[in-house]
Amino acid sequence: MCRMRENYEYDMFENYSEVVMLLVKVRQQNLTEEEEEKVRSWREESPENEVLYAKVMSVEFMKMKMAQRACTDSERAYAKVKRRAQRRVRVRRFCYLSSAVASVFLLLGGWFYFDRMELSGLERLNAASEIIAEGSKAELILSSGECVMLGKGQLDSVWMHEGMEVHSTEGRVSYTGERLCREKCDTEELQYNILRVPRGGEYSVVLGDGTSVCLNSESELRYPVQFDRGERRVFLRGEGYFEVAKDPEHPFVVEVEDAKIEVLGTIFNVSGYAEEERVVTTLVEGVVRLSSDNESVLLEPNEQGVLDKDGHLSKVEVNVFPYVAWQKGLFVFRQQSLERVMQVVSRWYDVKVVFKDEETKRISFTGNMRRYGNFEQVVRMLEMTGGLNFNIEGRTIYITEK
Repeated sequence: MCRMRENYEYDMFENYSEVVMLLVKVRQQNLTEEEEEKVRSWREESPENEVLYAKVMSVEFMKMKMAQRACTDSERAYAKVKRRAQRRVRVRRFCYLSSAVASVFLLLGGWFYFDRMELSGLERLNAASEIIAEGSKAELILSSGECVMLGKGQLDSVWMHEGMEVHSTEGRVSYTGERLCREKCDTEELQYNILRVPRGGEYSVVLGDGTSVCLNSESELRYPVQFDRGERRVFLRGEGYFEVAKDPEHPFVVEVEDAKIEVLGTIFNVSGYAEEERVVTTLVEGVVRLSSDNESVLLEPNEQGVLDKDGHLSKVEVNVFPYVAWQKGLFVFRQQSLERVMQVVSRWYDVKVVFKDEETKRISFTGNMRRYGNFEQVVRMLEMTGGLNFNIEGRTIYITEK
């Protein structure tokens, strides 16, 4: 909210010139430790300062000022603003935040937008803004070999397959009629469908027993069209979030790489991408048993089991949220290497990432990002850590240290 002041004499330039200089250096990532502390202190002085900082740092502000002042000589603009600001003015009603924003915006107009570094930065962000994740898309490979494309632009549909009613809506495919078919399944070989999600996509499936599975990018689930009277067994590649329907008489088993996860009814996340050479199971609710050929561990809520490439099993207590946040529309990273961050992000945006040196891969990052934003937000967030350059050529991202 704006604070109104009566008969207030105010010298804008004298109060804001240092702030402007510091904000310029923030944009150029050229602050000393002492200056970083000054900026922190200034932001914490009032909510208005924090709002002002957010406005000035936004890409929208960058684009607006570029459009407004593309043909203006920066030195003349700054001199004009300085002369104006040095004149003391008496105002009857003064809105503190609005005037502060206006004065800083004017001053910044003569400093930021004709700097070559800022121009190239804006071009980079524009390129990043064109990279988006497509979201709901997948292909369903039926037991007959027929392939059905699923996702945006596809009409909702219902059809019969192997005695099951299959419903397809945007973002989800589901099966009904399983209980009516169990006796038939006992005398016939199981027929499998495959739900395959490419890079840049996600999709969910509700199996015939009511189990819900959300698949992340570059993942697939192979599952019976109808479960028989024995165990409920499915096969995962990549990453999936499972909400298993309770059925004590028919255990649910997930096979992924060399790991086997046995459950009765529970909620858990499994990540088993082949290139990562390990299977990570994170338990949200219930109990699961994670097994390899030689050993097994029992997991309880807020525990994580890991099977590494050497076949060794371990478990640790974790905060589950960072591991399941992807299916809630978020990327959540906690002290992850830049290599790991970009591995996750590149699957979602379907981009190729190239590091110019090994040291850059080991930079640690902590932060949250929206999955459904464009790639621009990723560049902005990572550049806030300082010391990184992103060069974007089509869908290839080159990352170097400054």
